[in-house]
Amino acid sequence: MKPWLQQSGEGFQARLALRPDLQQKYHDFLQVIENNDAVPERVYEICRSRIQFIHGLRKEDVDARPLNDAEASALTVADRMPYQHHQLMDEEVETLKAFFGDQGSVALLTALAFFDVTCRLEATFQAAHMSDQ
Repeated sequence: MKPWLQQSGEGFQARLALRPDLQQKYHDFLQVIENNDAVPERVYEICRSRIQFIHGLRKEDVDARPLNDAEASALTVADRMPYQHHQLMDEEVETLKAFFGDQGSVALLTALAFFDVTCRLEATFQAAHMSDQ
């Protein structure tokens, strides 16, 4: 039998579903990061969408509702996460801290990194699935 990551499935989420225990732990981990009073749920949603868009996993960018300053600041950092994380400026992180506090900025930065990793895994496994066919 093939290892679970090599079994058929379109992408990372499909393959992760083959291991419900790991899927639950992964989901729980992201929930712990995202469930806090410092960062609104919408900020996580628009940042996840932006990172998915950057990786080509969404056809449309984030929704068109106007952004407030905190959301715009979070998106600036989300824009850098996939391919420019080393160019993230101290001032940008300080702006996050001003809007979300120390705890919120750490939670958001951690979430952005995991959104990026999830997109990379999804794209990798989708490509592998296409090459298997």
